[in-house]
Amino acid sequence: MDRVNLEVERRTGKGKSAARRLRREGKVPAVVYGIHDPASVAVSPKELDRVLGTRAGVNVIVQLNVTGDAQGERPVLIKDLQRDPMKGRILHADFLEIRMDRKIKVEVPIILKGDAPGIKQGGVLSQLLRELEVECLPIAIPEEIVVDVSGVNLNGVVHVREISLPEGVDLMTDPEEPILTVVAPEEEKPAEEAAAVAAEGALPAEGAAAAPAGEAAKAESGKEEKK
Repeated sequence: MDRVNLEVERRTGKGKSAARRLRREGKVPAVVYGIHDPASVAVSPKELDRVLGTRAGVNVIVQLNVTGDAQGERPVLIKDLQRDPMKGRILHADFLEIRMDRKIKVEVPIILKGDAPGIKQGGVLSQLLRELEVECLPIAIPEEIVVDVSGVNLNGVVHVREISLPEGVDLMTDPEEPILTVVAPEEEKPAEEAAAVAAEGALPAEGAAAAPAGEAAKAESGKEEKK
């Protein structure tokens, strides 16, 4: 796996006011944690976007160079990004420091490939799982996990256990979990049938309403007999 270099600088201020000041200066506040003591840093949004453009920023190993840091370069993963919900700009970034000689758990995106015959047979393909959790050395993290659907017929199911992973990559997701299904869509009941069912459901209520009238008639008949 290729690595991407990213220059960041130490920041001393903490809290919301310090973060807002950094953003006004055109920088993104961030934090580095995981192995050494957590470090508060600032990064250029332009440089951060460059890194995110690599494999869409998913499981990219970033060689973080912290200016003035005695630790030198730190290999990290982008663990979390906070964005402005309206403008989409990055407000804060979390970098998880890792060791290149230790296995880590990551989630790898699932990509479907091919055309499922079950779709031509009248079925609808539903992808139930979009990521697999795996454990491996950072250098062995797969970019994606490809699932070939060209052999999936109508009423077919593909489970996690059917996926082949690269050597050195261990599966952490439940093997029995389904990744996708191809099933026929449920048919909606015609409007006439639905109306008939609704009418049948209303009959007991009408009968219940008529019961008191029948009892009243019996009571009146009893009065006549007594006379």
